[in-house]
Amino acid sequence: MGTPSSSPGFAAAAAGGGRAVETRLIDGAAQAVAWDLRSGHRRVVTRRPHGVHLSEIEPDGSHIWWFDGGDADYGQWRRSPFHGGDPRPGLLGVPLGKPRGVGFDREGALAAVCVGTAHRSRCFVGSPGGTGREVHAAEGHRWLADVSPDGTVLALAGAPDGPDAVVLCDVRTGATTTLAGSRERRLWALEFDPDGTAGMEGAVPQLLLMVERDAAFTVATWSPGGPVRCRDHLTFPSTASAGWYPGGRRLLIQHESAGRSRLLIADLDRDADGGVDGGAGGRELPLPEGTVHDVSCAPDGSIHCIWSSASSAAVPLVIDPDGNIARAPAEGGQSQRSATRDVWTAADYGDIHSFLTSPSGDPPWPAVFLVHGGPATHDRDGVDPRVEALSQAGYAVVRTNYRGSTGYGPAWQHGFGRRVGLAQIEDLAAVRAQLVDQGLVAGDRVAVFGYSWGGYLALLAMGVQPELWSAGVAVYPIGDYVRCFAETTPALREVDVAMFGGTPQQLPDRYAAASPATYAAHVRGPLLLIGATGDERCPAGQLESYIGALRRHAVPHQTVWRAGGHAGPHLDEQSRIMSLALGFLGASASGVTVGSPKGGAA
Repeated sequence: MGTPSSSPGFAAAAAGGGRAVETRLIDGAAQAVAWDLRSGHRRVVTRRPHGVHLSEIEPDGSHIWWFDGGDADYGQWRRSPFHGGDPRPGLLGVPLGKPRGVGFDREGALAAVCVGTAHRSRCFVGSPGGTGREVHAAEGHRWLADVSPDGTVLALAGAPDGPDAVVLCDVRTGATTTLAGSRERRLWALEFDPDGTAGMEGAVPQLLLMVERDAAFTVATWSPGGPVRCRDHLTFPSTASAGWYPGGRRLLIQHESAGRSRLLIADLDRDADGGVDGGAGGRELPLPEGTVHDVSCAPDGSIHCIWSSASSAAVPLVIDPDGNIARAPAEGGQSQRSATRDVWTAADYGDIHSFLTSPSGDPPWPAVFLVHGGPATHDRDGVDPRVEALSQAGYAVVRTNYRGSTGYGPAWQHGFGRRVGLAQIEDLAAVRAQLVDQGLVAGDRVAVFGYSWGGYLALLAMGVQPELWSAGVAVYPIGDYVRCFAETTPALREVDVAMFGGTPQQLPDRYAAASPATYAAHVRGPLLLIGATGDERCPAGQLESYIGALRRHAVPHQTVWRAGGHAGPHLDEQSRIMSLALGFLGASASGVTVGSPKGGAA
């Protein structure tokens, strides 16, 4: 029944044992699916045309919650009976908004949701299916990380380096306790110990945290009245996350390093196994080399994950409590894919890591730099249909984890001196130079292609380094950074303020230097720009401003607009975008090369 795109969410209470919810691709769109583990029967819960990407199951397994947000991801949580029936609002009286988390107490007697409305985050609690009561509201972006098992406290996550990095809200009184972050100590709220208050009336369990400090990531805990306690034996040199493992004070940890994933079972209180790579304590699970896209624990201790590599399609893996891969279903699996290798490029500030996927035939190949967005994410040793489509069309595909990417440590992620955009395209240029010098890539046929912040970097590279790039494709990009700051969401403005060190009014020169619009006159083209009329993240107005600059300077370009929000979730739409890009790249290779004169606007 469709391909799973997320690991299951399990009903945690004893009464709900044997039930779970999954997200699976049904007819090209993600939908919520009810799974009876005892019988193996699955039932499609939703049939939304734009798909459903967020779903949870109540602890007793009686109902499944899913976010009905449409293409713009703006709507409400709905609640459907596990065995079928009409959906109803999860909580009555909650305004429509952006989804910012949902959670339940241990038994499922209390539900909590957080929604984003205008410039605020608002939290509501109530009996599932009953009327919600607002218990907390704040300006800006907050995310509901978890509900304490006894249902008395909500853990909310804010900006990890901000004064409200973690907020604990008492649902009875609305009183809050705040844990502050800073640039020297970033904090992420993860989840409460699900067993920490069993039989302890009025007690609040430990909250699990991740702390970024001293150029590393460390597991930590917090209890009321005490400080944040770092567990130094659980320290990792690059991005990591953690969750409680069933039974006892153990954790399941996912560690990301150089585009690949590790899973470990670790003891919270002691380094039981004497440490593993990098001094981080725990027992590493026997995971094939590649990427874990999502992971969860069943009540029996089995670990379920969605895994892939560059040479293997995404498959669900199940690891039993003894650490053996107990089941790797046949859906997906190994397939004939283009060869991918690691490329490391030396630089004064550290080595730049890229994945190079080569087409058939002998080098030098025409190449496409497929640039990831974020920037706080990274390209992985994992399946990506765009890579395969480009390589099958004859292009070498380069995916570079430039400065600002996660997975290489805090210094790599944050240490680019406020040179937003410029530092990143310098990394792309350095990798390009190495591949051209090595005879792997044809220097006169190298295009740059990105989505969202990756599309922004593509436009910036085309203007700042016009001699290097033969064509550019930018999907849902930032074209005018100053105008985008004014028009985008409050959460993304917070990200920009953190990256730049202030607002465009405070730092106009910094924002101008980072804006593709500043360099529009230098673009040699050609460019393909794909925008969305309802995009809140990279709004249409700022992209139209950039396109106007291209027209004024007679830069050859094509523009395609689609209805809807920032990212179309349906596979058919993603395929259409790739078809447009492939057609454009093929035409530009035969008609326009690096250094050719500007033509008329398309």
